[in-house]
Amino acid sequence: MPDIFPLFALLFAGIAALLFFAPERRILNFVDYGDAEAVRRLNRYAAPRMLIPAAVNLGCAVAAHLHPALSLPLIFLTPLSVLDVVMWVGIGAGRMRRPR
Repeated sequence: MPDIFPLFALLFAGIAALLFFAPERRILNFVDYGDAEAVRRLNRYAAPRMLIPAAVNLGCAVAAHLHPALSLPLIFLTPLSVLDVVMWVGIGAGRMRRPR
């Protein structure tokens, strides 16, 4: 069970890299992108935030390695960190759409 955390961290780091290095792709399915410039802006906004679940999972990997009994409770931090990022990006997308 502790081996799943580095895999999740690698997955989220890969998603963050894809958002940053290929900003023209419409990857995030929970936001309304609008025009092509909004796609680039929003993906560049979301990329560093996707590193948060990667960092959480790296921390969980270290904790699970030191204390294997914590593996099951620590698994709940992964969806919580993803939900936090989804809310953060969703709020940011709403702010980007509003006229100033």
